[in-house]
Amino acid sequence: MSQWSNNNPAQNTVELWLSYWNLLISLTSRDIRARYRRTFLGPLWAIIPAILSTVILSFLSGLVGASSEGMPRLAFVMAATVPWTFFQSSVVRIPHGVLANGTILRKMPVPRQVFPFVVILTTAFDFLMSSIVLAVVLQLFRIPITAAWLWLPLLVLMTGAMGWAVGIGISAFTIYRRDVLHGIQYIMQVWLFLTPVMYSSHELLAQFPLLHTLNPAVAIMDGFRMVLVFGQAPNVGGLLISLLFICLGLLIAFPLYQFMSRYFADVL
Repeated sequence: MSQWSNNNPAQNTVELWLSYWNLLISLTSRDIRARYRRTFLGPLWAIIPAILSTVILSFLSGLVGASSEGMPRLAFVMAATVPWTFFQSSVVRIPHGVLANGTILRKMPVPRQVFPFVVILTTAFDFLMSSIVLAVVLQLFRIPITAAWLWLPLLVLMTGAMGWAVGIGISAFTIYRRDVLHGIQYIMQVWLFLTPVMYSSHELLAQFPLLHTLNPAVAIMDGFRMVLVFGQAPNVGGLLISLLFICLGLLIAFPLYQFMSRYFADVL
């Protein structure tokens, strides 16, 4: 007899969600181990992308004369680069994660939403590792921990939600047209330079005020910088606008992913 065949619907629902949670944790653990298996540096590879991006963007920032608003340029840039890498990696990896788990989709009746969440969790592991390095850099420059750090959980959740919304929206089409996988790399590179990561948000506001308002990543990345480097609360109005865009993105992307993914098992 099936384990779901008792007469207690509430218990069935709890057991079902527990099985999904166990699957999520199992797949996340598997992906993290697989990523660093047989590598010399192991989990240290999780911090290399953020460090390299910080060095390159700091160099470019100084080269073009972008303002760091009187703060150490390395800390100024890294405070936004680490969360941006979390966001960008989530967007790029989610379609790959769905494709890579095609075998599981064909063999098991698992919820299709699990795989994007697995990517978010594995990418969050990389973000955590990079955040430790960021904390060390901030201490090297004697930038203190303040009460503003209490905003960090909200900023992290918004970054993950934004990455998940964009990622599943792209995944809905990637399964049928693999060209999207190549195009998203270039789109994210352009998006990076339209977001105040290597320069100040005030410079973007002065030159392109409409872009400053309509880019949902602006307030979030600038929020990390305000909290970590300047010890100040983020722009609440900007975060509310970003939250609005994220909610709209989820309202569009999630039903789209649900509809398109009904046939994933047939085409993967």
